[in-house]
Amino acid sequence: MTTNESFHLFLRLIKEKHQRLIATSDALIRALTGEDANNKKAAATVALETASDLRALLSSTDVPGWLQNTIHIYTAFIGGQLSAFDLLNNFILIKASLETHSWTFEKSAEAAFDFDSIFSHFKSESRLPELFEQIIKILEDIESSGEIDSVTMLKSLGKVIATIKRSKDGSYFSLNSAWEFLLSFLKHYMWGEISKVPLLGPALEALEKTIKETNEEMFKLHQQVQKEMSQTVEAEVKVLKNKPVFQFIAYDKSGHLLASPVAGQPSDVLAFTA
Repeated sequence: MTTNESFHLFLRLIKEKHQRLIATSDALIRALTGEDANNKKAAATVALETASDLRALLSSTDVPGWLQNTIHIYTAFIGGQLSAFDLLNNFILIKASLETHSWTFEKSAEAAFDFDSIFSHFKSESRLPELFEQIIKILEDIESSGEIDSVTMLKSLGKVIATIKRSKDGSYFSLNSAWEFLLSFLKHYMWGEISKVPLLGPALEALEKTIKETNEEMFKLHQQVQKEMSQTVEAEVKVLKNKPVFQFIAYDKSGHLLASPVAGQPSDVLAFTA
């Protein structure tokens, strides 16, 4: 353990901020049991500021999960995404960790950047899992409808369905590759062929709607992942601070690689009827 005076001063500051967060969080809980909505929001704002001050002193690898969750639920409450009741329920799960956390900063092997966890986090918070399940269901309904008499089409459609099922829970690269494969298959082959079958019209309409919704979620995911990756790297590698945006592989709305980080408006999704 480091024993110099600067470290001890830093540790005392961390502990003071921690105690301040416990106090402001207790004050927030008392406010939530009252009827004054303005008082609740004011107490939440103070508690959030205290939590943010504590996090600002820590490197990203030293931020405990309970602190990140605390900031998340306070922000959601202030923004109207959580009710007072929901905030209380969430805080109960965090309270023990908040009050009993012990601050130690033992020197250990340098932790690697975990980009996969960043991607998994934002994907789980998006609608993508639900939307990909909808796409699979629609494609399976089309496949089993009995309206397709082309053996080649059925075989190709089966390959698409199997690929999406395999890749939807995979890595960033795997998911994007499956998405681009799906869009290419729909645009260049399936859409023109199946649109000739009148009885499949409702299924195609549902598929087009779901594809467009998924498109928006995919682009939103790419933006979130890139922003978080940039912030994570620049926070740890100080020489990159205030330098040009850290370059990551990025994709536009259609699942195609972008030459530079996401910026401005992406290209449109498939022109199915073109």
